[in-house]
Amino acid sequence: MLTVGKFTIGPIRTSQELDLACRFLLSIFPFLEAGWRGPGFFHERLADESAMMLAAKRDEEIVGVVLGHVDGDGLGTVDHLAVAATARGRGLGSALLSALESGARSLRVRRLTLGSIEGAEGFYEKCGYQGRLLLQFVPPARRDEVAALFADFALVETRWQGVHQLWVQTPRVDKTLTNRVGGREGVHAQWVMDKDLNGTRPAR
Repeated sequence: MLTVGKFTIGPIRTSQELDLACRFLLSIFPFLEAGWRGPGFFHERLADESAMMLAAKRDEEIVGVVLGHVDGDGLGTVDHLAVAATARGRGLGSALLSALESGARSLRVRRLTLGSIEGAEGFYEKCGYQGRLLLQFVPPARRDEVAALFADFALVETRWQGVHQLWVQTPRVDKTLTNRVGGREGVHAQWVMDKDLNGTRPAR
């Protein structure tokens, strides 16, 4: 159990606690409900991965939650991090994230990845995460046209469920880069954050 001011942070250990944590997340991010893989996904992993599922409480009230999971091969994902408005600005978010990272290390996770919520990239950079710009594109967008817009950066090409992806290897988050594909049909841009838990820079 970790104490941060008037808050205590500890792992979620029971199905009931996980249900309450998921309800809290939906109260902060109501848009999750549509298409969210949600509680069932985490319930299946609770017994083995509770070290990456934590709640912060003030007395008995949940005021913060972080949920993550193990992907395998030393990789893990931070799925959700939320802090109640009444508890923000006191270091609780970074303490929750640090606690998840400690739990991830105990599960032999070497590298964490998360898709940053718009506007939170700066928070994750302060916590040691490095941003990469992910571009996903489908027709009428074309790979060569999209790649030409980022000719001044190294690019890594991948595919996910049949969708073409380009990873723009950037030294830091630069929101102006997304403007290069602004308004282009068939292109989706998102910042993805990585952290090597061994303290070394992720391979690019």
